[in-house]
Amino acid sequence: MKKIDKIYKLLLKKGYSSINLEEKEDIIFLSGELSSWDEIVDIGLMVSKTKLYSHVVNNIKLIGHKPNIYIPSINDLSLDNKKVDVLVIGGGVIGASILRELSKYNLSALLVEKGEDLALQASSRNDGCIHVGVDLHKGSEKLKHLIRSKEIIKDLCKDIDVEYHEDGQTVCFKSNLLRPIIRLFFTIRCKQNHIKDWRLLSRKKLLKMEPNLSDEVKFGVFFPHAGSICPYNFTIGLAESAVINGAEVSFNTYVSDIVVEDHIIKKVITNRGTIYPKIVVNAAGVFSDDIADLAGDKFFSIHPRKGTDVLMDKSVRSQLSKSGIQIYSIKKAKKKSHSKGGGIIPTVDDNTLVGPNAIEIPEKEDYTTSNEIVSQLFEKHAKTVPNLRKSDTITYFSGVRAPTYEEDFIVHAGKWTKNIVHAAGIQSPGLTAAPSIGEEVARIVNTKLNVGKKANFNPIRKGIVQTRKLSIEERDKLIKSNPKYGHIICRCEEISEGEIIDAINSVIRPSTLDGIKRRVRAGMGRCQGGFCQPNVASLFAKENNIKLEDVHKKGEDTLIYRDSKE
Repeated sequence: MKKIDKIYKLLLKKGYSSINLEEKEDIIFLSGELSSWDEIVDIGLMVSKTKLYSHVVNNIKLIGHKPNIYIPSINDLSLDNKKVDVLVIGGGVIGASILRELSKYNLSALLVEKGEDLALQASSRNDGCIHVGVDLHKGSEKLKHLIRSKEIIKDLCKDIDVEYHEDGQTVCFKSNLLRPIIRLFFTIRCKQNHIKDWRLLSRKKLLKMEPNLSDEVKFGVFFPHAGSICPYNFTIGLAESAVINGAEVSFNTYVSDIVVEDHIIKKVITNRGTIYPKIVVNAAGVFSDDIADLAGDKFFSIHPRKGTDVLMDKSVRSQLSKSGIQIYSIKKAKKKSHSKGGGIIPTVDDNTLVGPNAIEIPEKEDYTTSNEIVSQLFEKHAKTVPNLRKSDTITYFSGVRAPTYEEDFIVHAGKWTKNIVHAAGIQSPGLTAAPSIGEEVARIVNTKLNVGKKANFNPIRKGIVQTRKLSIEERDKLIKSNPKYGHIICRCEEISEGEIIDAINSVIRPSTLDGIKRRVRAGMGRCQGGFCQPNVASLFAKENNIKLEDVHKKGEDTLIYRDSKE
């Protein structure tokens, strides 16, 4: 029986007689219409699990659904007739990592991002975990890039002046009967996945690390080399390092079309003009399959998966743990679940994150949250640490992951289009794997262009000073050199006027107040900018020589000030 006939038979057995199938080489294409998004996703996953095809392209339409996609309103010719060796599409951590690696080579590189800043989507809407990779499968792209990244990420963070914590990660279990099975599983998996250090801990030992664990927790597995970084600072640091080395970045730039002739991209159409690249790198996150489609190279599909995280007050950190460990609670997964289960996770800035969950959604930019989901997160994780209190919540937010139906990364050259390279399907552990993905894409690009590396690449990027983390002596010296570092604007996070001015005038300048927040955390504290935002806005207007009423919070249509006379 042919492969495609086997898929037809499987779909008929499940009652999906209206789904059309087409195959091209080792790719299976699904089309048709259904009224349930969950069914559409389930069909894609079901076909992928047969392993009959390397990739599934799921073009089944959701009846009545019209995608709501943000497109910047700006239209100009600032990039018209721009010729560049490499065009990177997407300003998340993957695009930024690729751009930095490309800046090591003798070529011109431009990154375009449709938003007004870097790290606006999944790259700022995640928990910042540096994973050890115990849950990854042998032979996967995920594991390959995680192993390589763990070799280089600490030194990279040092080079680009981004804080890196290695506090460890603990997975908790509810029954001592599982201990022999868990010991055997982790012994085999850790050896296979190059995890050098892990420890099976009794409840007694766990309580020394975390005194507030639930009575339900009987033992755990501790991975001391798990860590965390600030995902948006990491993204910004990578991109600024690239710009220091000659790369370019263009925001509010939306790719609307790609012209392909004889399987070669000739030009890329944007709202800011037509760009003529020799090679296109697709790092567009949840939109990577759309970019692939425009380029005539769609051999995979993205099915958006939303997760919500709760950000807790800094006081929770001291209440929860004396060691700062990440705590994960494992249960039997639900049939339709593709989440790691979430956890209780310390951040590098001394907050605590609770979450995330995982929900399949049709919208690629659905960042909505709900009280119901937040309550579910607290209910779930209170079974591990009972003294979690919803009243300690500062804020909560959602992010959208970009999995393929194969649940693995795609990091390789185009299948049918000759001058495109894809970095797609990047979900957890994408933040950890980003440095390796950047290296791999840059290598692929260089095999096509054969330009060689620069002799004068500068790996060092100096970040903005964090006065709150300086010693008394260091802080005193800094304030004496510039009194603005002694004038605190954001009281919650202890951010000075000097730091805010540094952020406004940084290598990649922010265009909004949220851009300043991502760089120095002004407005990220308990009051969420309630006290400091007017002063930050005034500084922003002054440094940019604009009127206060022209200051935006986070992009278009978010003006924060209106004249009372209007």
